[in-house]
Amino acid sequence: MSDKQVLIITGTSKGTGRGMAEYFLDKGYKVFGCSRGESSIKLENYNHTQVDVTDELQVQKWMRSMKKTNKKIDAVISNAGLVESALQMVVTSGKIVQEIIQNNFIGSYFVCREAAKIMVSQNYGRIVTISSTMTALHEPGTSAYSASKSAVVEMTKVLAKEVAPFSVTCNVVSPAMILNERSLAFGEEWTNRILDKQSIKRKVTIEEVCHVISFLIAPESSCITGEVIHMGIVN
Repeated sequence: MSDKQVLIITGTSKGTGRGMAEYFLDKGYKVFGCSRGESSIKLENYNHTQVDVTDELQVQKWMRSMKKTNKKIDAVISNAGLVESALQMVVTSGKIVQEIIQNNFIGSYFVCREAAKIMVSQNYGRIVTISSTMTALHEPGTSAYSASKSAVVEMTKVLAKEVAPFSVTCNVVSPAMILNERSLAFGEEWTNRILDKQSIKRKVTIEEVCHVISFLIAPESSCITGEVIHMGIVN
């Protein structure tokens, strides 16, 4: 068994997830990533599996295979998610709402649940879920997205209480706007409006997000659990 810390990250094919995988690989972690599609990461100590996190059975099989392969799972970052649109609620279709809830909440629920089973059995673990400052800004056009991310926050807090007796911590990182394919797709006007609402009026870098996650998943952070860390805003 490797002495390296085993870290699972969901949604690593591109964007923030890919950046997280590259960051933690550089820090010496053994990283296992997943997404619906293939990954272009070709680095030592990285393993990729095509998994749809909204499929309960796929998540179960994948997580169990990770435990079987590594004999342990030290930390999980539930990052995979979907930003479908910036439509106001009165013109948001039921299909879009269901897709956002499935990807952002249900997918995270399955991943965190399966990770918790393994971590409770090994009496150690770190779980970090990714939310968004949209849950605090209440920006028009984000009703479904913000609701899904708020659900992730509440799920993480409840799970934190349930697994605390087993030396497992669960925390939420809630970044302000990150420069990636998703944020660019909404256009300059929308981007500038959101940045103006932030306390720190610039985009957050993936490296800055990873610095916060690094603290939360460190073995030394054993008494930090159930916390929500907002980045870029005063909440």
